[in-house]
Amino acid sequence: MATLKRLPAIIADQLAWAGAGAGVLAALLIASDRPVTALLALAAGGASGWLAVSERTPRPVATDTRPPRPMSGGGLSDLTPLLEALPEPALLVDADGRIAGSNAAARLKLQFEAAGLRLSSILRQPDVLDAAQAAARDGATSTIEYEDRGQVEQHVRCYVAPVQWGDHRAALIAFHDETARINTERMRSDFVANASHELRTPLSALMLLIETIGGPARDNPEDIDKFLRMMQAQGERMRRLIDDLLSLSRIELDEHVPPTDRADLAVVAKEVVDSVSAVADERGVSIAFEEPAGQAWVIGHRFQLVQVVQNLVDNAVKYSSRGGVVTVEVGVAGSQQEAAERAGRRWGDDAGRIALVSPATASIRQHAYVRVTDAGPGIERH
Repeated sequence: MATLKRLPAIIADQLAWAGAGAGVLAALLIASDRPVTALLALAAGGASGWLAVSERTPRPVATDTRPPRPMSGGGLSDLTPLLEALPEPALLVDADGRIAGSNAAARLKLQFEAAGLRLSSILRQPDVLDAAQAAARDGATSTIEYEDRGQVEQHVRCYVAPVQWGDHRAALIAFHDETARINTERMRSDFVANASHELRTPLSALMLLIETIGGPARDNPEDIDKFLRMMQAQGERMRRLIDDLLSLSRIELDEHVPPTDRADLAVVAKEVVDSVSAVADERGVSIAFEEPAGQAWVIGHRFQLVQVVQNLVDNAVKYSSRGGVVTVEVGVAGSQQEAAERAGRRWGDDAGRIALVSPATASIRQHAYVRVTDAGPGIERH
């Protein structure tokens, strides 16, 4: 019977009916001599016919109308792979306020590793904590905006929504960084205010010179030449102001955004020394460059690093007397304190100390420094 069920439907039907017919024929042939054998042959033929009919009869299929249940084996932790697929930081907090799941972006942002920690131990925002509790226990959805005034100021928007997974209830918290958008809006308004204030003076001078050329100095070529030179100077002043305002706006825009690029500080300083050497030779000042044995990698924008080093070297060359030497030294230290000591000078009691840059986090274990030394008069202390 099992072999017959595995055959195609048409062939199985034909074989079954053939078996039934053969059984009836055999029963008729042997009925006179062996009654018992004839009865068995007839029973076999009937069984074959019944099998053919039963294979044609459809059987009812059992269906389950109950709603599907989530395939959860470990509770809320089963949702962790879904959180890892999200590009922005996301947390899953249970009804007790403990972290049941997180993605790599959230662990990097909030600086934690172990699961099971309380949300209040890694995030000090009462509005977000209350929203997470309301979502996990009452099913409330909310959006919270807050400002993180840490070492790097950030503006964050949190979306908090309830999650039901089997018998477990939790709150999903997604973090979206609004710092770039808010800084762009702030930069736009500041740029308009600064530009209107700084450009008013040279623009007024240009308008006055144009009126003078078109009026009293119309027929005096010497005055026209003088006023044109003055107009050119005011135009150059406006150009420098616009360049400075654009540079300042870019700095303010990136002020609260940690850099991610890497640059070799020794290579940056060497390029600056090569570019300033011609100007130094004209002033009779020589530049000595001291570089480390290896590379001095730092995290920062290369263009901005070049600007910082070039400003230091330009000022040192500008205020050095003829025959002076400007020393540019780049080195690597194992700690911030060691780097500050190597980069510093032997300060006098009346000298001021200015810290230009400090690392954003204390987790950086290697530091690089650039030191520019000259024999100029320096700046008087006020």
